Amino acid sequence: MNAQRFFLGDWGRIVRDPLDVLRLVFLGGAIVAIVAGDVEAAVRLGGTFLIVLFARWLDLPRLFDLGVILGMALQAFGNVANLFDSFKYYDLVVHFANPLAVAPCVYILLARLEVVPELSDATGRHQLGIFIVTFCIGFTIGAGYEIYEWVADNWFGASLQVGYTDTIGDLTDDAIASALGGWFLVLWAQRGWGTMRRVPARRVRLHHRAGERAHRA
Repeated sequence: MNAQRFFLGDWGRIVRDPLDVLRLVFLGGAIVAIVAGDVEAAVRLGGTFLIVLFARWLDLPRLFDLGVILGMALQAFGNVANLFDSFKYYDLVVHFANPLAVAPCVYILLARLEVVPELSDATGRHQLGIFIVTFCIGFTIGAGYEIYEWVADNWFGASLQVGYTDTIGDLTDDAIASALGGWFLVLWAQRGWGTMRRVPARRVRLHHRAGERAHRA
């Protein structure tokens, strides 16, 4: 297996590339947590595995796909390993990474559902619209998580929120990351890059040959 095939994928239908291997880490972690009797960790990692599996189903470009996996890893394993309590600024890192990675992917999903314009169709002021929508998506996700923390603390006795200052800091982090995510998506559109995972040339040739054989038959 050469380096291009290793990194760009074409291993097989189930495990295509290194990103699929990273996805399996969440599933493996959930299984280990179940064996260890840690139900909460198993639910967190199992739920996160479903999220990154959904990202695989979307067939995102590898860079977007990797961003989702890393953002979800920071969130899930950070909770399981108590990194939010161990490192002072870990919460800010997660609040920055997740909107930056997830917001552009949600926009791509909406584009596939024909709710918003495709990136390839966006020119001029449409690109400003891409930025605004992506920013709003990311910031809404961040704000929604802050609401979840408040509900968990006040209704179920959790200890997720440190205080008002912490919440404002998280929201500020969400806003900056969402703006960067929107800018990145506009840049992606300007470069004319696609929003689907590129299929390696080898696989394209194989599909083409298979089609020719079927046509001759």
